[in-house]
Formats: sequence, structure tokens, C-alpha cells
Amino acid sequence: MFVLHGNAAELRAGLTRRDCLRVGLGGGLGLLGSSLLASKSLAAPIGAEQRTFGKAKSCIFIYLFGGPSHIDIWDMKPAAPPEIRGEFKPIDTNVPGIRITEHLPRLANLADQYAIIRSLTHGDSAHGSAGHTMLTGFRPRALGEVGPNVDDYPHYGAVLAKLKPAPHAVAPFIQLPHLISTSTAVVPGQNAGFLGRALDPLRIERPANGSPTFAPPLLNLPEEVNQHRMEERVRLLENMEANGELDRDANAIEMAKLYGHAFQVMDTPAKARAFALEREPPAVRERYGMNVFGQSLLLARRLVEAGVRMITVCWPDRTNPEAFINNGVKDPTPVPEWDTHGTKVGKTPNFATLRDHCLPVLDVAASALLEDLTGRGLLEETLVVCTGEFGRSPRVNGDAGRDHYGNVFSALLAGGGVRGGQIYGASDKVGAFPSDHPVSPGDFAATLYHCMGVPTSAEMTDRLGRPQRICTGQVVTGLL
Repeated sequence: MFVLHGNAAELRAGLTRRDCLRVGLGGGLGLLGSSLLASKSLAAPIGAEQRTFGKAKSCIFIYLFGGPSHIDIWDMKPAAPPEIRGEFKPIDTNVPGIRITEHLPRLANLADQYAIIRSLTHGDSAHGSAGHTMLTGFRPRALGEVGPNVDDYPHYGAVLAKLKPAPHAVAPFIQLPHLISTSTAVVPGQNAGFLGRALDPLRIERPANGSPTFAPPLLNLPEEVNQHRMEERVRLLENMEANGELDRDANAIEMAKLYGHAFQVMDTPAKARAFALEREPPAVRERYGMNVFGQSLLLARRLVEAGVRMITVCWPDRTNPEAFINNGVKDPTPVPEWDTHGTKVGKTPNFATLRDHCLPVLDVAASALLEDLTGRGLLEETLVVCTGEFGRSPRVNGDAGRDHYGNVFSALLAGGGVRGGQIYGASDKVGAFPSDHPVSPGDFAATLYHCMGVPTSAEMTDRLGRPQRICTGQVVTGLL
């Protein structure tokens, strides 16, 4: 994975081709020149779906890692017994009949802009394998907390980079602000899997000093690399390319692509400016929230304007106490993800965590994003997706928490061809199973690809040269 980090204040001078040789090359940016398999076409499908096919030019995929509680947020059950309905109350939104949690008042006033799916289901309650499923649309070959491998199915962003490249974008596929991991393994599905490391996302990390600012690498060379050494490195690479030495080994071929894509991304000051959050008016930055998550969504909006196809914004790491510095005031409690089991050691209580930490930050940042995209005329061509890997158990456990639950959960979708102001599907009266119009991860993926202009019949090739469908589900036309 290709990682960028640094101080945005140094971006004004731009970046050179040589600056990019300092970038760590553990992964890639995506093949900007890739094309579809010759046997598949990107022509829009005929019929009722044609109106919305390819309406989205970009997708912001907000990944609430940990499993947000559907029954306390999007799919509340106020008539259920106390041990089911929990502590929160629903509130009306600006769409009659749609009610969500009282702790998302800003988003409640924007319900006409988004749709809520209340019937997502896959039955998997492991962070790792469920994460892979929701980030790719496929169940992984190994279930449980198993790390990534080269034969994983690729993330949506890698598929889009392969089948619908954006040659003039800053990068085709970006992830921020960090790589999601459990206590035992990196969550699979975040990378390009069997499409190869050259299609892994460009990963943007916040600086280690806790500042909610992101930027490409610093312009100054490391102390151990002087100008002469850098020139020698550039000359060596150019000679290897000219002699064809990089074409003799698969790993060398991928590395050559990584260098090439890094140069394309960082060669011009105009591209570097996309990462410069300090160029935004202070009032805009504050509207998103001066914290890592809020600034991540603001950066995602800037990257949409820079032509990036897919931006995955992950919820900040629970071990990062600076993740939610709000207007200079540090939250003394390390911010948890949405994994709200209860009060056991290492766990967090469901209701206090949601009320005091997660929901207020989500409400401020996500509402700012929708308002900002709308005000700039970008929402119609930007698909916004907000989901976790699963939901939480309907019954509150003995530690005032809710446990992993993959039988039914919810997601929010907006823009890019999705019709706002609606609820799609339903769970039963206690939020335990779908009761109407269940949506599989394959259906979820098919709908995303449809909005992004890739037909669900499209194929890609795995490491053994075998054709693989990009998804196995059907487009959820009721959302469009």
C-alpha cells in the first residue's frame, strides 16, 4: 500500500518527480491506464435502470468500523421491550414517517437527501470477514478474524480503478486516515486483492503530532539522502526502465507501475493542492469538526473535486486520544470504534459511547459533507455510502452493551442516483432479521457499481487468469 503523510503547509511549493522516490512502495495507486476486458462493455444497460446508470462520478465510502448499532441509530424500535429498545428515543426527520435516533439532529434535518437501507444481511459476526464482505461485496474464502491475502476479492475502489480508470485524477482510489485492524489482524478487503498490489489504494495518514491535517510527503529530503544520492537513484531507475530490466519479473513490473503512478500523482503543484486543507476557509473546516474524522470527510470532498473515483474514509482508531480534538479541546477518553459490547475490560458501553463520542461527531461531519456537496452542485454526481461491517444484537447484554450481529443491519446512501427521503426494506419488530426486501452484500455491491457506471455483468481476471464477476447480486432498483 502506498502511504502519504506530512505537513500540508509545505505543499505550496509543489512536488517534483524526484520527491516521489522517497515514498514507501508497499502498495500502489491504481492503474490509471487500465481498461476493461475486451469482451465486456461499459455501455449503459437498457430498461428502467438506464436513467441512473453511471450518474455518480465519485464515491465517498464512510466505513464505521466496529459495527454501529442499527437499532439505536437508523432502525429504532420504540414499541419493543426496554431490553430491546434501549435508552435512546427516535426523533422526526424532515421527511414525514422517517425517524432516526435523537442523537443525530443535524442528519434528521437532511433526511430528504439520503436513503436508509434497513434490511442488509449476511449473517457473519466477525469483524474481519464481515469487513471484507461489506468492502468487496463477496464473502471471503476464510471466515473469522483472518488477515488479508493475495487471493482476496478486491475493494470496490480497486475494481473501479481497473475497469473505469480516471486518468486525470489525483489518484483513482484513496483511503484515509488509517488502515483498519482488529486486535489480531488487518481487516481484509481494504486492498486490491487478486487484482495486484499496483491497484491498492493511495493511503493518506494524518501526521503523528495529532493534527487533523493530511498531506503528501514533505519536500525536504531525509537527512541521509543528499541531492547527489537522489540523482543517482533517479538515473538508476531510468536506466533500468530503458534496458527493459523491469519487465523480467512480475514484482519488478508492479514496482515500476508504482513509481510511474506516484510521479503522475505528485508531479504538479495543482495536484498537491487537493490535499491542502489549509486552503479551506476556517468556517468550513470548523463546520466539519476540527477532528480527524471531520477533516477526513472534508478532504474527501476536495478529492471528489480532484476527480478521485473512490475515497474510503475509515472511523479513527480507538487507541488515538487525539482523534476527536474539538476546537482545541482534547477528549480525555481514547475514542472507541463502534464495537460497543459493554463495560468489560477493553470494551465500551453502548449507550454512553454512542451518545458522548460517536454520534455527535458523525452528525456534525456527515451533515456538513451532505450540505457542502449539495451547495457545490456535487451531490448528484457523488455517491455517499455510510455503513459498518454489521449491526449490534437486538437485546442489550448484561454489561450495558450490544454484541456483534450480522443477521440484519442498516446503511445510509445519498447522491449519485440514489433517491433520497426513503426507507428501503425493514427488519422485524425487534430488529433481529429482515422482514421485507432483504439486501445482500452482492446486491449492495451491484447497486454501487451501477451508480458508478460499471455494469454488474462486467468481469475482471484473477491471479490465475480466470474471469471473475465483479458482483453476484442484483441492483436494488427501489433505491434509484
